[in-house]
Amino acid sequence: MYIFAFGDEPATDCEQAIRRLTVRSPSFRLHLPRMVVDEVGRNLRAAGLKLCHTFWREMGCAIDEEEIIPLGLIKSYRDRGFKSGDSVIAAYCEHAKVQCLVSENRDFLALSKPLPFGVMKAATFLKMSTSHPKA
Repeated sequence: MYIFAFGDEPATDCEQAIRRLTVRSPSFRLHLPRMVVDEVGRNLRAAGLKLCHTFWREMGCAIDEEEIIPLGLIKSYRDRGFKSGDSVIAAYCEHAKVQCLVSENRDFLALSKPLPFGVMKAATFLKMSTSHPKA
C-alpha cells in the first residue's frame, strides 16, 4: 500500500487509507517487518520515500527485524505454497498477532484461507473504518 500511496502516481484508495490512519492514529498500531521497509525503499523515489518515512515516524510505527519470526512458522507458510517473501510477511503477521494486513499485493489477496489475520485492500479498509469509527 505504501508504494501505491507515496509513488509517482498515487492510487486514491491508498492515499485515503494513509490519511485515515493519520486521523485515527490512537486507534491503530502500525507494525512492519524490515522486508516491507526494504521493499518500499527499493520501489519509491527519494521524495516519496521521505514522505513515507515521515508518515511511519509520526505514526510511531514499529519496524521489526525478521529474526523475531520463528523459522518454523515461515516454513509452515512455504509448505502451504506461499512465495518466499509472502511466507515471511504472513509469518510475521501471525507472530505479531496482527489483526489485519492492508495490502494491494494481488498474491496476498488471493492467498489460501484460513489465515490467523485479515487481508484486505485499501478500499475495503476505507469502507470498514468509515462504518466503524472506533476501528
